[in-house]
Amino acid sequence: MSDSHIFVYGLLKSMYTNEPALKVRAHCSLIGEGWFPGLLIDIGTYPGSVYDSESDSFVYGEVFKVEHGLEELTAYLDAFEGVGPQFDFPNEYKREIIPVHTEQGELKASCYLYNWPWDGKAIIESGRYENASGTRGK
Repeated sequence: MSDSHIFVYGLLKSMYTNEPALKVRAHCSLIGEGWFPGLLIDIGTYPGSVYDSESDSFVYGEVFKVEHGLEELTAYLDAFEGVGPQFDFPNEYKREIIPVHTEQGELKASCYLYNWPWDGKAIIESGRYENASGTRGK
């Protein structure tokens, strides 16, 4: 992760109490809502996002500032998202630094973007993901 900011749009948001979301909050402070141009895709029991600077649609989530343990948090989240050479190629997600808008202005944040073909998958038109269970299970 770079710039010590991370953008989350799915199961890592502050409304959830799953282990990865708690890990984010243990290392970070919440800045607030953020958004970027692109699409939010319904993968089934979790979302994926696609960054597209030309999109008229937006993906909404939260921006966190990493306060400590950047390397530890990055390694943990890479494993959670299946990013790295130890996972099947191509990885389902890729970690990229993208421009994210906030009420305070634009900043650069690391974000896990969907990396597999999404043809035939439903687009979440609102750009906002909510999952009552807060887990990847049904």
